[in-house]
Amino acid sequence: MRHKILMPKLGLTMTEGQIAEWLVAVGSPFRAEQGLFVVETDKVATEIAAEGDGVLTGITVQAGETAPVGEVIACWQDGTADSALRATSLRIPVTPLARRLAQQLGVDLATVEGSGPNRRIKAADVQAAAERRKEAPQGTQPAQPAAEATIVRGGRSSPGPVQAAMARRLTAVKQQVPHFYLAVEARVSRLLALRAELNALEGPVRFTLSHFIVAAVGRALRDMPEANRVWDDGEIVSFSSADVGMAVSTERGLFVPIVRDAGQVSLTEVARRVQSQVDRARSGSLGWDDMSGGAITVSNAGMFNVKFMTPIINPGQAMILGVGSVTQAFRPDGEGRPELRDELGLVLAADHRLMDGVAGLGFLNRVSAYLEQPMKLLVGV
Repeated sequence: MRHKILMPKLGLTMTEGQIAEWLVAVGSPFRAEQGLFVVETDKVATEIAAEGDGVLTGITVQAGETAPVGEVIACWQDGTADSALRATSLRIPVTPLARRLAQQLGVDLATVEGSGPNRRIKAADVQAAAERRKEAPQGTQPAQPAAEATIVRGGRSSPGPVQAAMARRLTAVKQQVPHFYLAVEARVSRLLALRAELNALEGPVRFTLSHFIVAAVGRALRDMPEANRVWDDGEIVSFSSADVGMAVSTERGLFVPIVRDAGQVSLTEVARRVQSQVDRARSGSLGWDDMSGGAITVSNAGMFNVKFMTPIINPGQAMILGVGSVTQAFRPDGEGRPELRDELGLVLAADHRLMDGVAGLGFLNRVSAYLEQPMKLLVGV
């Protein structure tokens, strides 16, 4: 029986996807749960598995091409193929990032043992295999092709699928979403002291400023449910949990994994979840569920010595909080005498369709209050 393969809808705001790679050639058989193709959006690359055993009979959307959600991209025929042919066409389960990394490093995937579910090969497995090859005695390493150059000096080059999709989506967001911006300087001397005290205890996690910021944003969403919503195709979608996105820079680009229930769990649990999502982003193991949802993202550029950062709202969300560096300045105390303070620059970009200036200031000031009185983040969950 003939079946159609449609461009999947992988998230609330996804309207189109780009085929990054076909993992099975036309005329080749495949097994149920075997990867058929890779879809890339501005957020993540997702490998789509086969529904059942069959043969790929035709492709209508080629690698590198974009199609709207629901469009036919290929066809397949069910039935069991010849067992010998299936054995020769069987592919190693591997993440898209691991496949590209293997090509760059000249690693034969057949020699790599996967550590993921169902022995799926991840980027970390490829990197480990490459390191072991370097450590092997000279003369025992097989000849490998040189890694493709990743830097183009002068001239023109084409963006990768993720970069191109991100450029399209961010351009659309900036043009179509009415941004407005609010800025404050939060006094964080108490926060820095509390962080140092907690880390001196040598507990299960080491706290960073990002952990406190994500927790503060989550608490503010919990306190102001009217801020925990997004605009989607003329309708307002409200969220029941206080989920917070966190911008993570990786070698492959910028990704925004979601920290679930950041406003309902303890500071220690927020720290664990943040670190887990950061590790997954950098290893290339994020899935679509890790990247979807949330009304706001935290973009922390404090490590780059910047006072304020004015960001663009992440596609599908309603707000983004730009975080600058901690700086010191003398400010007058209650009696007018100079006092040295630690300050953190915060810029909130918000969607004016959902929030006005008063509501935006209420939300931003609530975030700032949690950072200025950080003990509140340790209690009341």
